[in-house]
Amino acid sequence: MLFVFAGSALFCVGGAFMKASHGFTQVGPSIVVALTFMLGSVLLSRAVSGQMLSTTLIVGMGIEAVGAVAFGVVVLGERLNPSQTGGIALVISGVALLRL
Repeated sequence: MLFVFAGSALFCVGGAFMKASHGFTQVGPSIVVALTFMLGSVLLSRAVSGQMLSTTLIVGMGIEAVGAVAFGVVVLGERLNPSQTGGIALVISGVALLRL
């Protein structure tokens, strides 16, 4: 499970830098995106090699999605409307059910 969390965290960081790369027109953030996505892929592939693909990959993507939302709200000051908040609750519930 450590590989899933670490890989998801790297994808979340890469996503944050994707915004800062302004469509890959800024070199520094673009390099961070490429490196974090490559390392995240390596870690998730390690996680998948020891567990079921169908649940492990979805759990990793769910963790990444929730992390990206948290980053957007806390760091970037984005606001969520009630339907978006409900959707996030469904993602969290789905990930929790997959881990049972």
